[in-house]
Amino acid sequence: MERTLFIFEGEKAEKLYFKSLEKAFFKGEESRLLASFQNDIYDLYAQINADEDLDLFELVKELNPSANQDERLAVLRRDQIGQIYLFFDFEPQDEKFNGAKLLEMLARFDNETDSGKLFISYPMIEAIRDINDPVEYLALTVSLAECKGRIYKRLSANRGRQIFQDAKHINKPIWQLLIEANLKKANVLISGEGNLQPIDNQRLIAQAQLDHYLPIDQVAVLSAFPLFLADYFGLSVLE
Repeated sequence: MERTLFIFEGEKAEKLYFKSLEKAFFKGEESRLLASFQNDIYDLYAQINADEDLDLFELVKELNPSANQDERLAVLRRDQIGQIYLFFDFEPQDEKFNGAKLLEMLARFDNETDSGKLFISYPMIEAIRDINDPVEYLALTVSLAECKGRIYKRLSANRGRQIFQDAKHINKPIWQLLIEANLKKANVLISGEGNLQPIDNQRLIAQAQLDHYLPIDQVAVLSAFPLFLADYFGLSVLE
């Protein structure tokens, strides 16, 4: 049986939200494996850029000892993995931030059955809870100064609606609200039209951020997990 591997930047928040969406939309757990890189996308770029033949799965196992504490991951071979999805943060405040490198990573990781498919949270994972009114969310931005970890975590907790704060309490209807809001927001960024067209090319979102928001020291808030769900299931996820 082929497995699907989900690689997260961090160890805690990402897995909490993923387990919530897993409970809402997926059946069974046998074929899905979770691992953490425990470094940001720019560290991943540096590792891969140094060795283009580097296997992503083996790299995760090498750099993250906790991956080998999961018996299913420890004995797994790369040819037993059918799909790979990656979830990382934009983090424009990071001293290693580089827009060109991010675009290169999104171009490289654009197919889940090949190298893997990369989804980015803008500015970070906590964007998933930084939503109060879905209409206002379409124009919601955060300043670069507010993108710093502690600052944005506190801001998103205070600004977002309570129903989005605790991953354990996000059920399927609430996830569907998040999917609709983030899908519309992504389309606004790309085309100016707030429709529900699934976004196949994640690079288009990053390009819009780099072209229209970073030059004015802003980031348009956008969450990766809802976009992943729309990509994985299509619009049937809203039914």
